[in-house]
Amino acid sequence: MRGLRDNPLFYFSCALIAVIALIAIFGGWIKPNGITEPYKIHIREQMVDGQIRYSAAPFAPDSTFPLGTDHRGYDLLSLMLNGLKYTLGYALLLTLFRFLAALPLALWTGATGKGGGFLRYMQWIFSAVPAFLFVYPPLAGIYFGLGLQYGDSAAPEHLRLFTFFFFLMVTFIGIFPLGYQLGERVRYYNEKLYVDVSRLMGATLRHRLIRHVLPNMSRELLFVFLSEFVQILFLFGQLAMFKIMIGGTETLIWDDDGTTKILPRIGEWNSILAYGIEHFRQAPWIILSATTGLFMLILSVQLFLGQLKKRFGSV
Repeated sequence: MRGLRDNPLFYFSCALIAVIALIAIFGGWIKPNGITEPYKIHIREQMVDGQIRYSAAPFAPDSTFPLGTDHRGYDLLSLMLNGLKYTLGYALLLTLFRFLAALPLALWTGATGKGGGFLRYMQWIFSAVPAFLFVYPPLAGIYFGLGLQYGDSAAPEHLRLFTFFFFLMVTFIGIFPLGYQLGERVRYYNEKLYVDVSRLMGATLRHRLIRHVLPNMSRELLFVFLSEFVQILFLFGQLAMFKIMIGGTETLIWDDDGTTKILPRIGEWNSILAYGIEHFRQAPWIILSATTGLFMLILSVQLFLGQLKKRFGSV
């Protein structure tokens, strides 16, 4: 046990999570460049071999822009520092919504045995097919039907409507699998001898759940919460690959022929991923930065979860 508690990898994972949280909180303040209109750089002058040459955005990574820029000339590092809080915030909110819907259902079915068959059947339906296949067709229909692929020319109320349906659908598809998983753990603890004794002494169902079942499940709830968080991040990335994202986009008129570019407005990482995929050949550093950032984020949370399970006991 002492070896586990002295495990440096546990403290390293905690430090990673702390750094991620600090960047999410202060990233908008510490970003090296702004992401507003005055910071747009369409043409840049450079001295190459003694001659002045002009290049147009997006600019490749260099000493001025370590991760390069997008088509507006915005520093990609600044965009990602600003956008991390949105990526984490959306995922955390959706995980919380799933728990708020699934936990009462799990407590009821696990403690009373009522509705267990229905929950098991619904869990089987939503677990048999990847979540992406459930949410992509309706979300794509709403997204493109509302014209959100046209950037800021879309009506603001359409963006709010899509965001509502996005949260609703991503939350809904996770309720029954999560409810079934938690319900089985509630049933396990509800069958413990000390819970039976409490019931025979006249304790109400609410009392038994609050005083006996939930306290024993506290660590497991944390583990499952982090697992759900990672699953939602994966789902975000899958949807972004097919240009389904939240947070809004901006339309940039490109060249004199009226060609438009659709770019992420707030720097949310999955929207950068969607934008980077579209311009992979012209600016590969965009998708590389987004995928590396998302990979490191997911890996850090997974490492933290694994170390928590080793330290405090796995589910």
